[in-house]
Amino acid sequence: MTKKSPKKIGFIGSGIIGTGMVQNLLLNDFEVNIFAHKNREPIDRLIASGAQERPSLMEVAKKSRAVILCLPNSKTVSSVLAKIVPHLERNALIIDCTTNEVAAVENFWTKAFSAELRYAEAPLTGGQCQAETAALGAIVGCKLEDFDEIKTFLKPCCQTIERFGDIGTGAKTKLISNFLALGTATLVVEAMKAARDFGIDWDKFYKLASQGSGRSMSLDRIAPKAIKGDYDGYVFTITNALKDLSYIRDIFDNQQDYGKMAQLLFDIYQKSSREGKAKQFLSNRLDPRNLKPAISYDL
Repeated sequence: MTKKSPKKIGFIGSGIIGTGMVQNLLLNDFEVNIFAHKNREPIDRLIASGAQERPSLMEVAKKSRAVILCLPNSKTVSSVLAKIVPHLERNALIIDCTTNEVAAVENFWTKAFSAELRYAEAPLTGGQCQAETAALGAIVGCKLEDFDEIKTFLKPCCQTIERFGDIGTGAKTKLISNFLALGTATLVVEAMKAARDFGIDWDKFYKLASQGSGRSMSLDRIAPKAIKGDYDGYVFTITNALKDLSYIRDIFDNQQDYGKMAQLLFDIYQKSSREGKAKQFLSNRLDPRNLKPAISYDL
């Protein structure tokens, strides 16, 4: 069998984050094999930039020395692995950038090992802007001997790449990171809702709050756009928030304060989902059309 170029990689999951990652791999002279999903627009842009579209997941696997996964959830990863594992050459590397359940990544590693493949988890920190500017962070769980090779594939996309330990440590670290991110973003939204209800000017509130310890990337992403009537500042859907929070609840002790906070966050987004807002970004909860009338405290 002809040895595949170390620069030839498959990428499955060209969504909001994945599209930027593929663009940066192409800019670093990687040959990237991709597979189309329902949304053709990013696929067509990537093809125009030099990516190779393959007709099936099987063909992506056959033509790639390594494969990066950047998928919505563990269920989708399981389905994709079932289709690519039989067609990857022995000792091929799978780098899974999905935010997964802890139990799932341990199962994925076992399946890969049984097929004489290597599996590493590398969930990401950052959003669309960081993906486009190669400023993502990678939280890696892998065998120590695979880490240097993993960095080779992730370096074009990531500013920071850290190994936290063996399989499972990446998922745990990522979920705690997302707990922090979702908690902060939710608090920003709720603080701005409270300011609205008390008749406090958002622009003035943001200017002063951002000079104090309440400043955060979430505040800077959400508030300036919301002040102008744009509620899409935090590009993360309520469906994704619920998915991550369900994974977080699975590993958190519900008797600990952090477990109780995770449950509260879950309840907030579950309510929004039940109200038909599952596909909205979590910052859309500031849209006046999604807000209840302010409570009057007059006696």
